Amino acid sequence: MRNSGRSGFGERLLQAVVPLVYERRWLTFSALVAVTVFLGVAATQLRPDAGFDKQIPLDHPYMQVFKQYEKAFGGANLISVALMQHTGPDGHPHSLYNAEFLDRLKKLTDATFFLPGVDRTRVSSLFTPDLTYFEVVEGGINLGNVVPRNFTPTPQALEEVRHHVEKAGIVGRYVASGQDGALIVAELLEHHPVTGEKLDYHRLASQLEDQLRGRIQSPTMWEYRLKVDRPPYKAGDVVWRGYTDYGWRLRFQTFEAERKTDAGDAVMVRGSEVQAQTVPNPDYAPDLRVHIIGFAKVVGDVTDASLEVIGYFFLAMLLIVLLLWRFCGSLRLSLLPLSAAITAVIWELGLLKLCGFGLDPFAILVPFLILSIGVSHGVQYINSWGQEVAENGRSSYEASLVTFRRLFLPGTVAIVTNVIGFATLAFIHIDIVREMAINAALGMAAVIITNKVMLPIALTWVRLPDEEAFRRATQRRIASGDGLWQAISAITQPRWAVPTLAIAALALAWALHVYPRLTVGDTQAGVPELKADSRYNRDAAVVAQNFGIGVDIFKVIAETGEYGCLDYRAMQAIDDFVWQLRNTPGVAFATALPEVARTVNSLYHENAVRWAVLPRNREAMAALVGRVPSSAGLANLDCSRLPVLVFTTDHRASTLERITTATLAFQPEAQAAGVHLALASGNAGVMAATNEEIRQREWLVIVWVHLTLLVFVWISFRSFASVICIITPLVLCSLLTYGLMATLGIGMKSATLPVAAFGVGIGVDDGIYLWGALVRALGQGAGLREGFRLALRAAGKATTFTSLALIASVATWLLSGLQFQVDMGVLLLFMFSTNLLGALLLMPALGWLCHRIRPLQAHRGLLAD
Repeated sequence: MRNSGRSGFGERLLQAVVPLVYERRWLTFSALVAVTVFLGVAATQLRPDAGFDKQIPLDHPYMQVFKQYEKAFGGANLISVALMQHTGPDGHPHSLYNAEFLDRLKKLTDATFFLPGVDRTRVSSLFTPDLTYFEVVEGGINLGNVVPRNFTPTPQALEEVRHHVEKAGIVGRYVASGQDGALIVAELLEHHPVTGEKLDYHRLASQLEDQLRGRIQSPTMWEYRLKVDRPPYKAGDVVWRGYTDYGWRLRFQTFEAERKTDAGDAVMVRGSEVQAQTVPNPDYAPDLRVHIIGFAKVVGDVTDASLEVIGYFFLAMLLIVLLLWRFCGSLRLSLLPLSAAITAVIWELGLLKLCGFGLDPFAILVPFLILSIGVSHGVQYINSWGQEVAENGRSSYEASLVTFRRLFLPGTVAIVTNVIGFATLAFIHIDIVREMAINAALGMAAVIITNKVMLPIALTWVRLPDEEAFRRATQRRIASGDGLWQAISAITQPRWAVPTLAIAALALAWALHVYPRLTVGDTQAGVPELKADSRYNRDAAVVAQNFGIGVDIFKVIAETGEYGCLDYRAMQAIDDFVWQLRNTPGVAFATALPEVARTVNSLYHENAVRWAVLPRNREAMAALVGRVPSSAGLANLDCSRLPVLVFTTDHRASTLERITTATLAFQPEAQAAGVHLALASGNAGVMAATNEEIRQREWLVIVWVHLTLLVFVWISFRSFASVICIITPLVLCSLLTYGLMATLGIGMKSATLPVAAFGVGIGVDDGIYLWGALVRALGQGAGLREGFRLALRAAGKATTFTSLALIASVATWLLSGLQFQVDMGVLLLFMFSTNLLGALLLMPALGWLCHRIRPLQAHRGLLAD
């Protein structure tokens, strides 16, 4: 049966597009090269753009509470710096109450205070005034700083500090449980409060290493002296002191000098303007270790590893070139699809810069996916062009034109489908996910230009050194796969189709069985983006082992009436809530104003335990609450908002869910006392909101992605059989990927959810190309098995090669030092493999099933010939 579907809209579209591409190809190609150069220049200006606020689902109710009380009770972007003593020769740790330790702790506190981006009103350590102690003295209660302002390290003063620490009740919080270390906690500002300049996380992370860890652990200090005058400095003056040996990288560094100009402006000095001189580090303490955790440090570690990621990117390109050379039989041809794909990546990065975005370190996956999809489409084009040259004896120009007419529409439809599918990620109201969606959509739009316009034009100019040898080699390669395609086409027969469908059904049953075990959020302690043995995760383990507080804090805001802190019923309800949280698994420590008030009341009565209660009298309550300094951050000005601080042992999704569940369960009892428990703030509160946002919208995204594919497949072929045969393998692939994530313990989060959408996008390309070839074969009168054989012969080799090339290149990710890249590599390997098996094996079996219900035939649709 001959089909006339292309005579409609599809044919009219081709008649309009073909002249634009081919009639003035020199002009078209030159203009696109000029655009590529322009976008390439823009791409070189792209910078890493990480941000804490981008991780926040700002529309979530928790985050509305977070933003409402951020100025009053602090934000969620914290860094924690632990200074720990080494274990002594006897196997027991040294006490922190010695002159050397406290001197270094003070210097680390001062250095933290002056780090860029640190909110200097929210730095806490033994040497900051917000850490206070209470004690009973003659005439009442004395309130003082844990370390006095006039502290000198005499034996008597050191003993006083020990007593102050015990009275302040900060052992396990700001002092290690074994009293062999202390903690510094600082809050970061996303933007400079005066200039509005965005915090440079990579610069801050490098200074955390240099000015904090290096200050204590490096035996050498580097002094950087100016080579020439730079007012207010003169040549030879020291403008910066650091503890990192930059070596040849010094010329690429920038330092902010200690002194400012007369106008108050910062003096920024380039590394090429200074000369480094080494001197002994006076603060070096071989018996002390510094451990640093926080979002800024994570971003720094991931960004530092970006060179490794780029290395794997180039390794992948090398592998693809070698495999393409083998596939095409010509080095010249093999470079064309890769060049087109690289050009698409250049367009993607340049457009990203022009749109005002940077490249987030956690979105480094997207350029590789654009490269992969570009190579996939390019190989299909090269394969078809080679067949036209080898089997039909066409010239380069004729082969390109015929191939363009055959593949432009299915390729463009597949890419447009990907663009719309990726755009559905915008349903997730988290800026980093939306940026990834925009990034991917820009890249896919670029693939339309580079692979569907530039590559066809380039092929018209290809001159093979020995066309006859190329034809013979191509015909041999085509014929070499005939036996395989004949065998696979047998799956359209009942003997093979039924077992294939049965295996697919069993795989689906397994995926549905393990899916409930899929965790939304983190599944392990530490940071899952980094290896378990990375320095960051080792630091996190030390902090978690020695302190009840670290960087993970969950805040619940107890909302009462004005001066609710004087209301006995309200205060008692909050105190009961704190007790409830302390008995919740995963909570290391919890505190609030009522607990401190009870402690003060006990002190008034000679530390008698029976007096550690809240008074019912408002005046007595006011006397207790008035003793708590405002710097403690346990109440707002009118005492109507009291934060409950919950320090967690980790940020696993299960831990955060238990805390939110406990809060919601206590809500009726709190409301009976006139208290509303508002969730949530703190960095752990942000994580809880993120988990809920993804949990609520995960299926919405996946359904919309597949629904978009379904609509475009229907428009393309106008048949239910095409929808079933193309979409079913993609759905099964998605569900199997979720099952794999549940089995391997990879959580569903903002970094992993896009992979599912992107992987489906790659799979739909294979399905559309194969089904389009099948439709053409059916239109020429072939039966079902013969039609699949011809379709596999036309597009199966390119599909198989592309998948194997991508599998080989992604396999290099398994060697990465970044755990999230390893996880992404595992998921992509699985998705590439299952997409390939779905296209080659499951599609013919589904075709047999659909053929039994209603005989397949050529269809009237956009992509039907």
